[in-house]
Amino acid sequence: MDYRVTVTGATGKTGTHVARLGTERGWRVRGAGRRPPPHGEWVPFSWDDETTWKPAFDGSQAAYAVIPFNSPGAPARAPAVIEAAAAAGVGRIVLLSTIDVDHAPPADPTRIAEQTLARLPVESAMLRPTWFLDNFTTGSFAAMTATGELRLPAGDGRIPFVDVRDIAEVAIAAMAPGGPTGPLPITGPRAVDHHEVAAALATALGRQVTYTPVPPAEFVELMAARGFSTEYGWFLAGALGAVADGSFDVPVAGTVRRLTGRDPYGPAEFAAYYAKGLPAGG
Repeated sequence: MDYRVTVTGATGKTGTHVARLGTERGWRVRGAGRRPPPHGEWVPFSWDDETTWKPAFDGSQAAYAVIPFNSPGAPARAPAVIEAAAAAGVGRIVLLSTIDVDHAPPADPTRIAEQTLARLPVESAMLRPTWFLDNFTTGSFAAMTATGELRLPAGDGRIPFVDVRDIAEVAIAAMAPGGPTGPLPITGPRAVDHHEVAAALATALGRQVTYTPVPPAEFVELMAARGFSTEYGWFLAGALGAVADGSFDVPVAGTVRRLTGRDPYGPAEFAAYYAKGLPAGG
């Protein structure tokens, strides 16, 4: 099948797996970004350069859109990029959103991007995952995992963390011809606390990894010492506080099982996969 797709963020957490899975299906995958992706072809693309938008999507039947919030101008440009993809003839667009987007303020960039996509004359899906397990290994808390102690203001709150491989599987299902459309909530198999995540990492890595609940101010100081801004630290502290007090209450979704035929990966499967990819002795 000559099926062409564009994957933005093809070097990122979810996009790398989306590009890999699409290539394995025999699709012609074009990774749109500043540098060549590990899977598929490369087409230069920049959120800051409007002249790169149309060429990145020309000739593609489907697209995967990830808003890079670490790029200052990208969130505000997301609606225009999505519109450019539709104008280039992409008939199926899948957007990486968030589980709590419906509760976000009206000016939230992800919420606006979803609304823009819903208005366009294309088939569309909005992936709404909960928090990534990968944040403990390649994201904001990776340095804590490396030192063997997760110190977070999350109390004993429980959420159904998700493995990004499951997000990618759902993305591929939605990008395929005749795939599901609309909002797609994505979670792990059950809600767990940070103690269980730490224990899974410890078992897989063969070394001590523990979790200790700490006050928000201490957490912000720890993040600042690791190079994160105070503003970002307090943002994370607020989000983790919602886990601690139970206000971030995410029900387990059956999307992964419905679309893949298997249960989503839990902390143990995630940790084992991550450890397997480390160098010997790592």
